[in-house]
Parts: sequence; C-alpha cells; structure tokens
Amino acid sequence: MRVILILIKKEFLQVFRNSLLWKILLLAPLAEFLLFPYTADYEIKNVHIAFVDHDRSQMTSNILSKFSASQYFINHGIVNSRTDAEDMMQADEIDFIIEFPADFERSVITQEPTKIGITANAINTVKAGLGSEYVQRVLADYLMEVAENAQNPLQPQVAQLVTTNVYWFNEQMNYKNVIVPGLLIILVTLIGAYITALNIVREKELGTIEQVNVTPIKKWQFLLGKMIPFWILGMAEFCIGLVIMKLVFGISIQGSLLLLLGLTAVYLLVMLGLGFFISSVSRNQLQAMFIVFFLFILFVMLSGTFTPVEGMPDWAEYLNYFNPMSFFMSAMKTVILKGSTVENIQDQFIALSVMAVILNTAALLSYRDKVQ
Repeated sequence: MRVILILIKKEFLQVFRNSLLWKILLLAPLAEFLLFPYTADYEIKNVHIAFVDHDRSQMTSNILSKFSASQYFINHGIVNSRTDAEDMMQADEIDFIIEFPADFERSVITQEPTKIGITANAINTVKAGLGSEYVQRVLADYLMEVAENAQNPLQPQVAQLVTTNVYWFNEQMNYKNVIVPGLLIILVTLIGAYITALNIVREKELGTIEQVNVTPIKKWQFLLGKMIPFWILGMAEFCIGLVIMKLVFGISIQGSLLLLLGLTAVYLLVMLGLGFFISSVSRNQLQAMFIVFFLFILFVMLSGTFTPVEGMPDWAEYLNYFNPMSFFMSAMKTVILKGSTVENIQDQFIALSVMAVILNTAALLSYRDKVQ
C-alpha cells in the first residue's frame, strides 16, 4: 500500500508541476462545457421567409401578419414573382418560400381543395426540417382560427378538436437538458482515455520507464499508482460539472446522486483501462493520440449524444454493444432526467463493469514484458 501511495503522490506532483497539463485537464474541458451548450442548440430561430402571393387577399395578408408576429421568423414580405424568390434563396437571403395559389381565399371559404407551396433551403437539413414544422404550425393555427370564428364553421369536427401535448422528463423541450449531460460524459471520457493514453507512452519517450523496470515495483502496483490520480481528477471534474449543470443550466438530478457517482466511477475505470492499454501498445505519443482520437470520434457519434441511437442502421446499433459511452450515456440521462433507480440501469451497469474488468486486465497483461 505504501508503494502505491508513493506512486500516487509522484503522479500528482507531475501533473501540477506541469502547468500546461493541469490546465488541459481541468480548465480547458470546463470552459468547453460552459460554452458549447449555447452553440449546440437545436432550437431554430431567425428563419428568413418570403411570400409569393398570387391571391393578394385579406386572408393571405392576415397570414403574413401571423408570421411577422412570430419570434421564429424574419418576414421579407411579398416578392414579385417565383423567380425573384428563388434568386433570393440562391443568394442565401431567405430560408423558405411560401407560395399562395390564385383564389386561395375563395377555395378556403368554399372548402374546395387548395395547396400552399412551401420551399425550403435544405443546405441546413436541421433548419429545413424544424423550420417546415414551424411554418406548418403557423398555417394550421391560422386556418383553425378561421374555422372557429366563422358563423358556419367550415370544419366543425376539426374546430372542436383540442390537443394538449405533455412532454415527460423534459417539459419545456429544452435541448440543453439533453446536450449538457452528454457533454459532461465527453469531458470525463477525455480525461479517462486521452490523458492516460499519453501518460505512459510519454515516459517511454523520456526514458523514465526504464527506471521503473529496474525497481521491485509490481506491475499491478505500477498501474494502480498511475490510474488512481486520474480517476480522482476525473471524479472531481465530474462533480464540478454537476455543480455547473445545476447553477448555470438549471438542470437538477432527478435520481440518486450516489448512483450517478457510482456509475461514473465504473465508467472512468473503463476509460482508464482503455487509455493505459493504448499507451502500452503505442510506441510514441503520436500513435496513441491517433488511436484515441479515432475511438473517441467513433464513441461519440454512436453514443446518441447528437443523434438518437434508434434512428441508426442495424450495424451501428450492433457496434454500440462495444461502445462504453453508449451504455453510460443511456444510464446517465435516465438517472438525471427520469430519476431511474439501480434496477432500471442494471444492464448498463453490468456491461460497464465487464468492460472495466476486460480492459484493465488487458492493460495489466500488456505490461508483462515491461514491468516486473
């Protein structure tokens, strides 16, 4: 035990003597955690729209006013022709063209079939998809008002229908409630895998690993002495992230804090084992960086941080069985947002525990020729 404590002390001294390293470990990830949620927001605002109005009726004028009153749209008004509108879209001046056919108002009043043309600039697919929903919602709300205010309702069966949406676990549909926990996982992953992957291979390049080879330190003592300081730093940064998540973003943990910390502790063991295994099989820091970078991008893209796992192809879902971040992401979000208990996340917990044993065993065995 004394040997491990001495090694832990040595690692902490090395970390805090290197001003660049501890800033990379602590300050840079926390700065990204504070800034990124404000930029990675799927809520679309400032949608630029223009109208091609072949009807020029009071009804189309009222619809234009509805769009002008919405906080999501910037109304460029009526353009002279479809060609002019397309030129504006080509120049990226507008995102949507809404085209009313001739006799639109008369068709609505007489309940004849009519169509409204909606053309979206789909270079930004997210903006095009969500913006189309916003456009259709404004149009549907207006036509509902027309039907309700008419002396003889046009579509009484529709006018009598009232829908109420209830969003469980994220009542305001706030994207930060989803992205912030995901970013916290990414930061923990960086500390657990990236920094540790560079740690041992750096000692190989400096030649200090040879000093360890001639000491009576056992290989498991060596790995524990290397692993525990970064585990402590990872847990500390995770706790700081939870405080920021509450104070800055207003996200409260609905489940058990102890359960969340226990889950994070196991996940960090997985990432530390992966980082040390990569470090042991790499010949230099450049090799280690490329391996970690490749795996990190793969983990993030498949984890469900930015796109739902359910929408991925089957082969991607199968790959996620080998993705520790996917298990941790699923469990963490349900604990934070749904208040899940240990029974609800036992599958993820078991999967992470098995991965931790496998990867740390692999890291230990990979040192059989390096540390006696």
